[in-house]
Amino acid sequence: MSAGELLLLCCSVASLVISCFIWSSRKQAWMDEIFTWKEASDRSLWHLYWAIQHGADGGQPLFYTTAWLWVKAFGGSVLSLRLYSCAAMCGALLVTWRCIRRVYGLWATAFGVLWMWGSAGLLLDQNAEGRFYGLYMLAVAVVVDVYLRLAARATPTRLLLLYSLLAQAALVLTHVLGLFYSGIILLTLVLFDALAGRFRIKVYLFHAAGWLALLLWSPAIRASMAAGKPHGWIPVPSLSRFFDSYFFWDYLPWLSLVQSHAPGFLFQICRQGVRAAILLPIAVVLFFTAKKLLRAERPFSPTTEDALLLVAFALLSMPIVLFVVSHLLTPVFVARYLLPSGIGVSIVLAALASRLSLYVPDFLRPAQRFVSMLVLLFLVTCPVSSALLRGPAADNPRFLDVERLDGMISPDAAVVIGWQQDFDKIMRYTGKPGAHYYFLLDWPAALAGPPAYVLDYRLLHAYRDAGYYSPKIHDSHAFLCSHNDFLVLDTHVLVPMEKEPTWFDFAIRNNPQFAWKNIDSLDATDVKRELIAVHRIALNHCDQP
Repeated sequence: MSAGELLLLCCSVASLVISCFIWSSRKQAWMDEIFTWKEASDRSLWHLYWAIQHGADGGQPLFYTTAWLWVKAFGGSVLSLRLYSCAAMCGALLVTWRCIRRVYGLWATAFGVLWMWGSAGLLLDQNAEGRFYGLYMLAVAVVVDVYLRLAARATPTRLLLLYSLLAQAALVLTHVLGLFYSGIILLTLVLFDALAGRFRIKVYLFHAAGWLALLLWSPAIRASMAAGKPHGWIPVPSLSRFFDSYFFWDYLPWLSLVQSHAPGFLFQICRQGVRAAILLPIAVVLFFTAKKLLRAERPFSPTTEDALLLVAFALLSMPIVLFVVSHLLTPVFVARYLLPSGIGVSIVLAALASRLSLYVPDFLRPAQRFVSMLVLLFLVTCPVSSALLRGPAADNPRFLDVERLDGMISPDAAVVIGWQQDFDKIMRYTGKPGAHYYFLLDWPAALAGPPAYVLDYRLLHAYRDAGYYSPKIHDSHAFLCSHNDFLVLDTHVLVPMEKEPTWFDFAIRNNPQFAWKNIDSLDATDVKRELIAVHRIALNHCDQP
């Protein structure tokens, strides 16, 4: 590796780290991140495992273990946990770079990798989020590296087989959908071996043996699957969501400048042009790869490039797989779950860049190198420029001004927080540790409200059982019978749940045993929040169980 390549890698990593710092300062932690903070700050790793096994969250043990150790080493601040994700995302960049560099030159590799790591809005957002998606990307990148090593060796060493087993175990213990990625990469290895005229059952068994690690975490997986029943929080995906999954929240977040300062048609032209820059290379490279493999005489000797392109298209087929699963079995189609498919995008773009460079005439080579340097410079700086283009945290459509809420209530007032995501933010950001904020567990209200309210109920019930926020989480019936006067922060999510009843709507609004009045509001773009004073005028319901 040349000094120039090392410098380019260091600049790319530094850009992601700086982006994480800037992005984090302009982003309020949300529910999932606050769950991570609370769990990773647990006094005991074994207690953390017990809490997750009993439904306190829906992640996998490798993430919780490494995040817990990270917090012990670097603290549990919002920035610290986001830097954990950033470190893993940087590791995924380096491993993917190494995989592609085995086949393609420096400029093609850099273009493919930096397009994804420099300009994908979803990746840059997860780069600055204290959750497990950076580790998820790294685990898939490592499995791709193992696959390429196995494809290159007709007779793998014992050490390589052990590496394969551990890599698959790490992947499935990072994200439950890692099983899908691991499985489709195994099928790709079998296909590659078939093209090469070989069948290696020992290799496949070592690969699949890593999946047995899931048995250690099966109680937590079952608890997570049951948490949303009878509803589920993930909607069945539409075709538009399926196609959008290949754009990872659109590339090049700086396009927001075009949206803000240019006519709508010009923004749409730019946006669709960027999308075409992804779909066309995928279609072209897929066509020529399939043409080569189908026309080749059997058996033939597939190259490392063939192995790399096969795994790229396997990764890019994952949205199709999860789209079908979501329609036939259960909805699992979430954009961030599909983030590792971006590794396939990087491979395809590198392949196309390498092919195109072969057709550049010699007299245009200096101009090609100059243009390549400008493009790579742009992509390297994209993470930082994208972070700088973000508005302040208060611009978030669901932002909650916790400091203002703290100032609106008297020290001895009891405040019921009707929405779990607001409750989490208040627990994380309140400047009044002794303030009387509460979340109430009310099963009938959860069933009557939006589908996600069932998940909220079960998660915070498990949190209380695990000792997380126990003094702040009460049963609704007991709270209402023990408080004559209290406040309610009633939150209506306008998109897409405007007409769904909240806890206040269900338990208080039309109940003659209570009198109430609005006293203030803390609205945001996507949510309507009312601070409501409630007075109990009767006790009729308290003699009922």
